[in-house]
Amino acid sequence: MKWFLWLFNLGVFYVAVHGRRDVRRKLTAQLNPGCPENICGNDVLGNITNVVHVTSLGASDAIHYVWDLTGKPSALVALCGLESKLNIRWDDFFEGKDYSVSFSESPRYTFGVVLSRLWEYNDEDDVGTFTVTNASQINSFSLRQFEWERQKFDASDDFVELSVKSQGVKDLKGNFELSLATFATPDHGPMTPHLMHTENSTQIDLILDSVLTNETFENPRFAIEVILVAMEPHRDNYTVVVRKSLDDEFTPGIFKIVNVASPASVNASSGGYLQYRPVSYTHEERDVSTSTQTYQSSPATPNNAITKLKNTLFRSIFGDSVETMLVQTLNVSFGASGDGFYTKYNYTTWTFVVGYGAPLPDKLSLFVVVVATIGLGVPLLLLFCGGCYVCVKRVRSTS
Repeated sequence: MKWFLWLFNLGVFYVAVHGRRDVRRKLTAQLNPGCPENICGNDVLGNITNVVHVTSLGASDAIHYVWDLTGKPSALVALCGLESKLNIRWDDFFEGKDYSVSFSESPRYTFGVVLSRLWEYNDEDDVGTFTVTNASQINSFSLRQFEWERQKFDASDDFVELSVKSQGVKDLKGNFELSLATFATPDHGPMTPHLMHTENSTQIDLILDSVLTNETFENPRFAIEVILVAMEPHRDNYTVVVRKSLDDEFTPGIFKIVNVASPASVNASSGGYLQYRPVSYTHEERDVSTSTQTYQSSPATPNNAITKLKNTLFRSIFGDSVETMLVQTLNVSFGASGDGFYTKYNYTTWTFVVGYGAPLPDKLSLFVVVVATIGLGVPLLLLFCGGCYVCVKRVRSTS
C-alpha cells in the first residue's frame, strides 16, 4: 500500500506541474533607446530622462512596451510583427511634437494608460469616495510637473523593472514612487497584493509616502486620474466588472478583483484591460492589518481627447488621431470611511496591471494544488481500497 500511495502522490505532482505550463516570451529592454549624448549623456539628465522600451518576442508576434516618465507617466502595450522596431526622434520628442515616436510597421493593436493627475481632497463627510463637489476642498496636481529620478533599472530575458522616485511639486511635497515591471510568463506578482499578470502585461505600483497635505484640509485623502487609451472606435465604452474571488491565498481578506476592459477584450480577448484589487496599504509592510479600500468612478469620455492627451506618449505616437481612438478617464481614490484619512499613516499604495488580451483569472499555486489534491485524493483512495477489501472478504465468507 505504501508504494502505491507514493506513486499516486508522484503522479499528482507530475500532472500539476505539466498542467501549469505557461507561455514564455523573450524580453529585451533598452533604457532611453537611441538617446543622443547631448540629451542623455549628462549624469543629472540621465537620471531624469526615463523612457524604457521592452520588446517581448513570441512565436509569431512581438509586443512592445513603452514606459515614459518624461511627461505624464504613461505605459503603452503595442502588438506588432516580429520584425517591428521603435524609433524616437528625441529633439522633437522633448519639444512635445506629434509623431516623434513611431514603429517601423503599424501596430496591430495598442492599449495603454496615462497617470494624468493627483487629486487632494477634503473628505468632510468621511465617505472615502471622491465625490467632493466644492472646488475649495479640492487641489489638482498634474503629474507632468513631477520630475522622476531613477532608482533602479533591472533587465533580463524573464523580467524587466524600472523604479523611479519624485519629491513632488511646490505645493505637494513628499515621496512619490513608481515601479513598472513586465514578465516573460504568467504568474502572480512578487509584490503584495500579488496580482495575476500575463506574459502580455505591465504591472504598475504607486506609493505616496510622507506627503505634506494641505493644512486647511482636516480630513485629507488622495485620488488619481487615469486615462485609458485603446485602438478601438471612440464611440465605444470600457466595461467595468467587479468579480468575486474565493482565492484568499495571495491577498488575505481581499475577495474582489476589478477589471476595466475594452470592448475587444470583453468580446474577443484581443483588446486591452486594466486590472487591480480594490485595496491600498497604509504601511510599507503590506498585510491585512495595514489595508484599506479603494474606490473607482465610472469611465467617462473627455470633452477633447487631443487636449486631454497633451504632453503624453500617445500624442507623440498618434498625434491628433487620438480623437478617433477609445479614450476615457476614471478616478481611483484611496481610503475608506473610518480609516483615519491619509494623515493617520501618511502612506498609501495602489497596484494595477495593464495588458493586452483578456485578464487571467486567479490561479492557485502549485503547492496548494498538490496539497489539496493529496488531501482529498488519499482519503478517497483509502476509502475505495477499504471498501474493496470489505467486499472481497464478505464474498469469500459467504462462499
